[in-house]
Amino acid sequence: MVDVNAITVALYVDNLSLLSIFQSMISGTVYGVVLNDQSERAALSGAFLEAPYRAPPEAPVLYIKPRNTISASDSIVAVPADIAEVTVAATLALAIGDRGQPVAARLAIDVSEPHDCYFRPAIRERCRDGFLPLGPEGALPNPTEQIVTLIDGHEVHRWSLDRLVSPMPELLHDIGCFMSLLPGDILLIGLAGDAPKARPGQTVTVQCGDRLPLVAHIGVEKEA
Repeated sequence: MVDVNAITVALYVDNLSLLSIFQSMISGTVYGVVLNDQSERAALSGAFLEAPYRAPPEAPVLYIKPRNTISASDSIVAVPADIAEVTVAATLALAIGDRGQPVAARLAIDVSEPHDCYFRPAIRERCRDGFLPLGPEGALPNPTEQIVTLIDGHEVHRWSLDRLVSPMPELLHDIGCFMSLLPGDILLIGLAGDAPKARPGQTVTVQCGDRLPLVAHIGVEKEA
């Protein structure tokens, strides 16, 4: 008789092992950039004038995706049962080499619980396990590449890198003015302010040019 429970446990352990191996291949820190979308900046122009800052940001606004968030393509992204949907922001992740210069790029999906306040760090919303599916490394992007998001096979969002407030060379220069990116680091170059949302049970696919698609399956977190 086949022990289905044993097989399920074995597959779960195998998946954890593969995830651990994949995470170990990312040797540096994963940084992301918010408010680098021209459309989003325009929509928030009034909010920037409110307290406490009373002005739009003058330098790149960075955040960190910790190692536990990293997952591979075709993984299940588990969300808590009380969360109806998550934001799935497709972007490109630059692999940093010597002297802080990019040497390759990956497709990425920055998954987060929906939130609308940039004045409070969105730690819980962005940093859950598996909330950063990454694709394989490929060539560096051109400035007008388009990133397409499909949910269950239907296109729901498309945005071009020419929407970036700070394109890749300018972004790297501006970050270098206040911190150093080290070999092995990864930089998510920006998120579309109108990124789509996905619900548990749906499959998200991200495409960009001739790169291999990045796939993430949105699931429900199992109770301990």
